[in-house]
Amino acid sequence: MAEALGLYAERGLTVTLSAELGWGSIREKIVYGELDIAHAPGPLLFSILLGTDSRACGVSTDFVLNLQGNGITLSHRFWDRGVRDARTFNTMVRGEAPHKPAFAVVARFSSHHFLLRKWLRSAGLDPDRDVRIVVLPPPLVAEHMKEGQIDGFCAGEPWNSAAALSGGGWVVATSVSLAHRHPEKVLLARNEVIHRQPEGYAALRAAVLEACRFCDQAENRQTVADILNESRVFPVSKEILMNSLVGVFNTGVADLDGKGPFLVFHQGGANEATRERAQWCLEAVVESGALVADARTRKLCLDAFLDEHDAGLPRLASEVPLSIPK
Repeated sequence: MAEALGLYAERGLTVTLSAELGWGSIREKIVYGELDIAHAPGPLLFSILLGTDSRACGVSTDFVLNLQGNGITLSHRFWDRGVRDARTFNTMVRGEAPHKPAFAVVARFSSHHFLLRKWLRSAGLDPDRDVRIVVLPPPLVAEHMKEGQIDGFCAGEPWNSAAALSGGGWVVATSVSLAHRHPEKVLLARNEVIHRQPEGYAALRAAVLEACRFCDQAENRQTVADILNESRVFPVSKEILMNSLVGVFNTGVADLDGKGPFLVFHQGGANEATRERAQWCLEAVVESGALVADARTRKLCLDAFLDEHDAGLPRLASEVPLSIPK
């Protein structure tokens, strides 16, 4: 949206946007310098920083891009067999034992992994024993469920809406009910880039902040959906894009009764990379078993969230010529 609204150009920035298949691709390209800055799940920062799945790379964030926005989607066969919530899902799983339903998440280091495990536990199920959890790139989860390769998934938008509105699945729970206003995506940057071009980074950050403000205004949500549809970043219809952006969220079987919007981009201090949000992201990956963290590791991870008062970075910059990536 910052690009589409001309907010980079207004600040003298030339930004090259690169659409990637999944978070693993983004992790590798950040690590090896093919990308300088990324839109990414908050917990993925810890994986890159610590080198859990690749070599370690110095990264940080001082900007949360949105709060909440995820859903847990189940195959329609569960609905057809009487599943309506976590309790009735437990009954069906126990009845199908020893068969274990398979779920997908988009990354081990993500809120999606944590939220799925939390919901399974609320159903009285052990995420490590009663189900199988695999990792799939976001664009593939709905298709794999349609083909019967998985029974459900936890992902962000528009993938829940894609499954729900196509008739292939239905959304049983969302971020709103599982972890209201949890931190989701962050502006993840290589430290080397921030230190090398601090004024340029500040200009980019200001442009993204303005875009977040725009996206959070109800009167602009239709425009956001239109621009996303025209850009073809997501290979889905405008109806699917609109489901979580405009109006009431359709779960595939009913309209969602929830408090506030499905996605929050700016309101209520949403963009602040606070210590509390860093703590939430860290506890999510520790609880999910993706990371075993001692005191030193915890400090390293928490310090990678740069609160505005601690970051020491220029916040507002005049037009500064910059090419990202360089």
